[in-house]
Amino acid sequence: MAPEGTATASSVEQDLDRLAARYVNDGRLETRWASGYADDAWVRIELAEPTRVAAVTVAWESACAKEYAVQTSVDGTTWRTEATQRPDSCGNDIVRLPADEAVRYVRMQGVERRTTWGYSIYELGVYGTPAS
Repeated sequence: MAPEGTATASSVEQDLDRLAARYVNDGRLETRWASGYADDAWVRIELAEPTRVAAVTVAWESACAKEYAVQTSVDGTTWRTEATQRPDSCGNDIVRLPADEAVRYVRMQGVERRTTWGYSIYELGVYGTPAS
């Protein structure tokens, strides 16, 4: 199950509305979010309710990460790194999480970009079970 959520990001490439954070979890692979040109850029989803997250999927565009972290948070302030990923190429990543704690936020925290562009993600999927 992919719970509903609201996406926000640290930046949007050239402040272009067509690359806004809301497109990262709209369920459509023809739209995308793209960050500004910084290694530490992030995009996060505030889930509609506390959820035990079992997996996160990242459908990268050709401007992907050389290294990134999948992080979770109960309050949107204190973050726990669940996994650090170093993909060999741009594509679709599946990151499994322990689902041991109900969280309200999930984010892709960039560490290092693969290109001079920012990060570009077609879809960031969050899969889990509502805690209630």
